[in-house]
Amino acid sequence: MNKITCTLTLLVAIMATSCADVLDQKPTNRYTDAQVWQDEFLITSHLANLYDMAAFMINDAMALYGNSPVNVEFSSAANWNFNLGVSAEGEGSVHSITAADECKYSGRGAQANYLDLKYYGHQRDGIYLRWWANGYYLNRQLNHFIENIEDSPVSNALELKSEARFIRAFNYFAMVKRYGGVPLITKETPINASQEELLPKRSSEQECYDFIVDELLDIADNMLEKPEAGRAGKGAALTLLSRVALYAGSIQKYGSVALDGLNGIPQGSAKNYFQVSADAAKRVMTECGYSLYQGKAGDSNADVLRNIFLVKDNCEAIMVKRHQGEGGTQYRWSWDICNCPKPNAWSVGQYILPYYDFVEEFQFKDGTSGKIAPDELASHSWSMDEFIGSRDPRLGAWVWTNGSPWPGAIGKPVFGDNTISMYDGIRLADGSIFHNVTTPSYEGVMCYGDQMNEFRDRGNLHTGFGVRKYLDPDADNMTWFMYSTTDYQIFRYAEVLLNYAEAEYELGNSAEALSAINKIRDRAGVAEYSSIDMDKIRHEREIELCFENHRYWDLRRWRTAVDELNGPHTGINYLLDWESYKNGNPRFWLEIKNNIDSNVNTPTFPENNYYMPIGSGTIAKNPNVVENPGY
Repeated sequence: MNKITCTLTLLVAIMATSCADVLDQKPTNRYTDAQVWQDEFLITSHLANLYDMAAFMINDAMALYGNSPVNVEFSSAANWNFNLGVSAEGEGSVHSITAADECKYSGRGAQANYLDLKYYGHQRDGIYLRWWANGYYLNRQLNHFIENIEDSPVSNALELKSEARFIRAFNYFAMVKRYGGVPLITKETPINASQEELLPKRSSEQECYDFIVDELLDIADNMLEKPEAGRAGKGAALTLLSRVALYAGSIQKYGSVALDGLNGIPQGSAKNYFQVSADAAKRVMTECGYSLYQGKAGDSNADVLRNIFLVKDNCEAIMVKRHQGEGGTQYRWSWDICNCPKPNAWSVGQYILPYYDFVEEFQFKDGTSGKIAPDELASHSWSMDEFIGSRDPRLGAWVWTNGSPWPGAIGKPVFGDNTISMYDGIRLADGSIFHNVTTPSYEGVMCYGDQMNEFRDRGNLHTGFGVRKYLDPDADNMTWFMYSTTDYQIFRYAEVLLNYAEAEYELGNSAEALSAINKIRDRAGVAEYSSIDMDKIRHEREIELCFENHRYWDLRRWRTAVDELNGPHTGINYLLDWESYKNGNPRFWLEIKNNIDSNVNTPTFPENNYYMPIGSGTIAKNPNVVENPGY
């Protein structure tokens, strides 16, 4: 009996030991959380994934293409059309531009479009430009990273922690500029947290801005001076600080306070945001080694201006989203195929079209207004050099139109090879217009340019212009989406100068503001200003930063969106002058097209849209969150 008992006891002990060995085995197909924080490579890889989740860094796109965990905001994320339409890699990088007064959305995309936002504004449960659930999902991952890196033995833990805090600050800025005050959650919330922690209230807008400002002030000097492309360094932290403080100062000065401070910043609060903005910009200018890109010897102004966005690692690029084109869709984006003229796959492209009233904002090279009186515009035909070439070179560099050079474009017979041809109609010597649909040629010449072939049957809803900024003439536009490899510029030095100019002007330092603005105008090849005011500063910001996701947000912080974004826009139609064409020197009559967005709807920006709706779904999950006024 004792022998049997001893044998069973031994057997149980062996089995227990064997089970423990099995249960204690480490997985071979993934890393444990504990392993990650002991390994610099794994920590850096995890941080890279957090950068990738920050989709808002690319023109305030709201998702990642594919089955990404950050796509929690959208129930239809599994639908590739919708997902591509709002993703950082896909068409989502164009939508914030069409929300402003720079461009219309052509409606040619198969994915989500923003026409409802354009015509009706943000509605209570709308999804346009939304960044709430996605933001808090990312915030939780960042809080986990920030807390755990504290005890990591890796030598660069402080730098890595500072980068994570930078992303978190940027993430909160993306939310605050939309909603005003939001719940500030700076620690990872445990599963067994109290109701107060699980259902937090909104912090005031000032508390949110102050948190972001203080975070950036605290981390800037802990970050690398010149990190590898795609990562944030000292210059990025200071530039974001300059941008954030400029926004806060504008909201304090031009906005109003509501909901006991959930919206707005009281006048006379202790922090002088304009001074913080100016100081941060000045530090970038004097400490970080960046400068305006000037190109190489022999480059034209247009070459220099285009190459700001095409030459990787140039001196102006403070922080970029790198698109190498290797390793999968997250390393590429779709800018070229969405915005290029023909030739392109399936005759798509041209998704966003600059308005003529936006083009008019580009001055002539001597600094005179770019606005041409309607009677003068209609009084004679124009060469493209007279109409476009004599203006601020930024127009020709960043906007394409009739007569612009483009590889593979069919310009004949009016232009040569590799030239965009987008006239629509022929004006004969007697003043009549030939625009025949059934027999569309006159003496062997088509009555419309090749570029208009896809638009003319839609009532000529083309504005007459396309976006050229970021377009790579060597890009593959004949395969599919996500073949663009240019870097997206999250921060560049020109913005630093513009932030500095505006902040200094708000502080009463006109000379500093004038000097900064003229540096940008000099690089562009347009006459410098002899004096400065806020209208000139805002104009320069509109032109220099066009199509870069600034205009919509600038109009909101200045509280001028209700004036600038309410009302119709115009386009231009080019009519080929037949006599000048026959003489070998083609000229064009210019027709203004009114209500170019729609014959039915007019763009609208309701005043309550200065703050976006939080939405009934979010409030149902957390009844402690108060909705913004007007929804």
